[in-house]
Amino acid sequence: MGRLLVVSFQQYRTYHLELRDAGGAQCAVIIHPPAGRGDAHAVPPGPKGVGLVELIGRAKGMIDGILGPRPPPRAFGQRYQQISQGSRQT
Repeated sequence: MGRLLVVSFQQYRTYHLELRDAGGAQCAVIIHPPAGRGDAHAVPPGPKGVGLVELIGRAKGMIDGILGPRPPPRAFGQRYQQISQGSRQT
């Protein structure tokens, strides 16, 4: 009887992560960079069998290493502050 292979795609920042899971310890994460930024490559598994969640975390760490840390969330603008203060006064 054949095995079932599940393939899913997830976007992280400007990259696409291809998630492959065949059950058990047979999983892989392949990073697809944006067009013109190189070829796709697989996240290397650790010395012992690691799960899909650990591989996704490693892939995100590799992408953050390339792009740098995520910027802090933007502060709300002056217009938002005026609206929120106006709604509190009523």
